[in-house]
Amino acid sequence: MRPRTIRALYKVILRDVRKMSAIPGFRVREPLSMLQWGTGGMLPPPEDGVVASPYASPEDKETWVRLQALLEPHRGADLRDVVRATFRANATLTDPKTIAQKIDEMMWVIPEISRQRLLAESSSVTCTDDVEIEATSQFLPTQSEPNRFRYTYRIRIRNLGEDIVRVNGRHWVFNHNSVKRDVLPRNSPGVVGHIPVIAPGHTFEYASGVDLETTTGSASGCLHMTRFMATDDGGEVEFDAEIASFLLQPTVSD
Repeated sequence: MRPRTIRALYKVILRDVRKMSAIPGFRVREPLSMLQWGTGGMLPPPEDGVVASPYASPEDKETWVRLQALLEPHRGADLRDVVRATFRANATLTDPKTIAQKIDEMMWVIPEISRQRLLAESSSVTCTDDVEIEATSQFLPTQSEPNRFRYTYRIRIRNLGEDIVRVNGRHWVFNHNSVKRDVLPRNSPGVVGHIPVIAPGHTFEYASGVDLETTTGSASGCLHMTRFMATDDGGEVEFDAEIASFLLQPTVSD
């Protein structure tokens, strides 16, 4: 029974990992929280280690840190190969206690890997002139009504360059599944009341939301930026950092 159970769990994990591997820009993501809507701020620098969102529930914080520790060492690797190698390494185990522990670990991993896949399918990652913008959406079923479907979305703005950048404004296009389109005009000032200045290597994150008249849709747009050149004569350059289209869709976990 045990070998058969392990093989079945292996197939389930490998299935979701294959789906994740097909999604460009896959990375470990925290689930979104309604509490974050309308807020923004700088994220802790990477050297501070793994820090969960202050808006996450205690359970989500614990889960995120555990999942980060599990997957992050394999960033850039083919996760399918990681899964296969892990199962091969454990194939010769004979101690019942160790086998039971490994099965418990797999039972925990399965829903978390699935949740990460669903978050990835509702995300986009784009880099414009050394500014990376990661967008992720999540359906809010308890905040929705029969003809109004509410989504929250989180935007992370990473400065990958060597110059300081500032977010001056934003432009959004929200598509109600091709039935209707809402446009937030270009040069709408700031983001959730902030005009963030982002130093090299730092990340600013904010969250907002939108109501759709259809169950599914999409969002895309750009952030209006200024780059402050780190040269002897200084200088400023204005540019638009693209927010690539990402889906607004309920998931099976909703």
